[in-house]
Amino acid sequence: NMNVKSIFGTIGDTLGGLFGVLTGLVGVGIMSQVIFGTGWMGIDVVGNISNLVNTFLSGGVTGLLTLIVLLGLMDSK
Repeated sequence: NMNVKSIFGTIGDTLGGLFGVLTGLVGVGIMSQVIFGTGWMGIDVVGNISNLVNTFLSGGVTGLLTLIVLLGLMDSK
């Protein structure tokens, strides 16, 4: 008999682990692109990150606030 708190704890742990794996993959992709000059598995990681940041910045204050909130969430994990 699981209560709601333990269910949300399990979901949070799972998402935290998944975020850790994705962060590691992004790091590998960036290093691969810096060292070899090409994207990792055909993906332009640095270009995609630049486009994502530009998307937030072109959204004005709302985009900037969204970016700050997302960075805060990533920092808390």
